[in-house]
Amino acid sequence: MVDKNLWSSGSLIILLLFISWLSPSTTLADSWTMDELHYVSLDATTSGFSGLIVGTENNSDLLIMREGTLQRFMLAGLDIPQYDSSKLYSRRLLSFLRSTIGLQATVQSASSSRGSAAYIWIQFDGESYLIQSIIVSSGLACAVGEGEIDLSSAEEYASEKALGVWNEEPEIVEARIQEDVQPTKANESLQNHSLLDAKLTISEIEIFEGGEYAIIVLTASEGGRFDGSSLSVVSRSENSLDEDLFLFASEDVLEVQDQLEIFVTLDRSRQVTFDYDYLWESYIDPRGGYLRIRDRDGSETLFEYGYDRRISGFIVTPLD
Repeated sequence: MVDKNLWSSGSLIILLLFISWLSPSTTLADSWTMDELHYVSLDATTSGFSGLIVGTENNSDLLIMREGTLQRFMLAGLDIPQYDSSKLYSRRLLSFLRSTIGLQATVQSASSSRGSAAYIWIQFDGESYLIQSIIVSSGLACAVGEGEIDLSSAEEYASEKALGVWNEEPEIVEARIQEDVQPTKANESLQNHSLLDAKLTISEIEIFEGGEYAIIVLTASEGGRFDGSSLSVVSRSENSLDEDLFLFASEDVLEVQDQLEIFVTLDRSRQVTFDYDYLWESYIDPRGGYLRIRDRDGSETLFEYGYDRRISGFIVTPLD
């Protein structure tokens, strides 16, 4: 058994880079990096048909295109807790599954009384990585004892390290500061704010070219840490459902009125003319809609945005 760390991000390229660099000591100080994931190699043979991951559904299933046919698969061998937006591990699981969209996969069908179920490998650079092991190794779900692929070593790893569902306090994300790095003002500020959580609000939205890209500006109404906070696109028909989610993992701290700019795009080539703090590959509906901020303490604020001809721009209104 080999224990390896896998880092995931909101962008597909970062996910691919970390799959290729699996190493316990690999860390990328990059604003696009989302959250730390782990991978335990298993004694399992990659087999099945090839397909392209094109979406997610129910916060736990994957949509895969096979020879022009769209199929939905439940992830076999997992006991996934019901999605709870207040739980950090639920938000991390959704963020990870969203980051697999666009990847080639190998799908091995599994027997199940609950419909189509499969073990799914992500393929990159000639190597295959079992999605179920990434999820279980990171504590984002538990293994099913009678699963056709034995995930017990991955579950043991997550349990021993108290990751995700195995953490008695899953909402607390401890800052990791290298001992051989001299303290900086940012680190000193982090220590001073170690017991404080930042409160974020959406202060501005600009949407361009029919939703092909946008800028979302967040402002800190209270200073402190914001790792574990998230911003999500909310379903227009059901405001308790996240359609997409961006999770912050930065160990920096914010002072009151500090701002974060998120560049939202469907095309990474559109980023070059803008200065921003984070890149999010998603879609913001120019007709208007809802966004939600979840702070580290689990509190939520729902925002409605819409175009106002009087100012030739978008107005953002907090609803909670």
